[in-house]
Amino acid sequence: MSQPPDLTQIQRIWLRAPNWLGDFVMATATFARVRAAFPNAHITVGLRPYLRPLLAGSNWFDAVVDTPKVKGLAAFWREVKAMRAQRYDLAIVLPNSLATGLVPKLAGVPWRLGYQQGRPWLMNLGLRANMRRHWFQRRKGPRRWPSPMPMYYHDLLSVLNLPAGGVHPELAVRGEDEAWITEHLRSLGIAPETKLLLLTVGANFGASKLWMPERFSAVARYFQERHGMRALVLVGPSEVELGQRIAAEGNAIAMSNPVLPLDRLRALVRRGALMVTGDTGPRHLAVAFDVPVVCLMGPNDPNYTNYCMERTVLIRKELECSPCQRKVCPLGHHRCMRDITVEEVQAAGEQLLGLRL
Repeated sequence: MSQPPDLTQIQRIWLRAPNWLGDFVMATATFARVRAAFPNAHITVGLRPYLRPLLAGSNWFDAVVDTPKVKGLAAFWREVKAMRAQRYDLAIVLPNSLATGLVPKLAGVPWRLGYQQGRPWLMNLGLRANMRRHWFQRRKGPRRWPSPMPMYYHDLLSVLNLPAGGVHPELAVRGEDEAWITEHLRSLGIAPETKLLLLTVGANFGASKLWMPERFSAVARYFQERHGMRALVLVGPSEVELGQRIAAEGNAIAMSNPVLPLDRLRALVRRGALMVTGDTGPRHLAVAFDVPVVCLMGPNDPNYTNYCMERTVLIRKELECSPCQRKVCPLGHHRCMRDITVEEVQAAGEQLLGLRL
């Protein structure tokens, strides 16, 4: 590993953000740490376009560059040329992909910080994550030993000898988004003082993370009848039909018209009294605002997200096949999610609501 540069000479920084909502939220403490360490530097963030609304209200970055998935060599070279023109002194690359490391290398960025496994010639500053094999994943090669993503990013930045930072997510909510959510809920017959039960029922990762729709509906009915809450079913663009079905069976409201952009979704999540969710991106929005979360952990390893758990109850089944990290259950029985009962989720929710009394 190269010796870190003289930080006083760093004037222009490229920071490549994670691509997934949950990873992005877990990286926000890292964004804040970079800004605190380089208060006078010009910092540009590269991110997936759908994540841009989450930057509203923050002061981490001076410029934002959309970095959609590159399609074709011509688009790739345009990205390299655009970065070269900016003459960055330092690139901080949080994703582990080859492409995100190759662009700053070809653009001539002199210092490139990132995890080095699979790309040691691209990152001249960084770490190598500890690797291990899981019997269920041998065909796909070794994976790193799981550690919570906020700590994973924190350890990487420490290569630069920056002052220590925190790991709790940092998100702002603009007044205009809060006002929009208030009026939108009012249009649905929900008063500002109503306690909200948020049900995140989909998963962009894949079908292996999905809990049974009828069980979400049962949870919605339980907390509405027992605690006078109003259940809102949160869905993405591809999950509208699923959300409407769950809402109809659970006497709930499907928040699918419109599907909320992330700046308004975070304002809604901050209003929540309780969230029931799989291991999804909105879970991390709730953690950022200290909203209690019942998380149904199916095929994924919980150690990647085991942080700030004071208001989270994690429900997970210990099975020989888990965590498999597969998008679709390769055994067909989907037991890691099917074995989670409605009664377990209700009890976990009661436990968390008791903390807020």
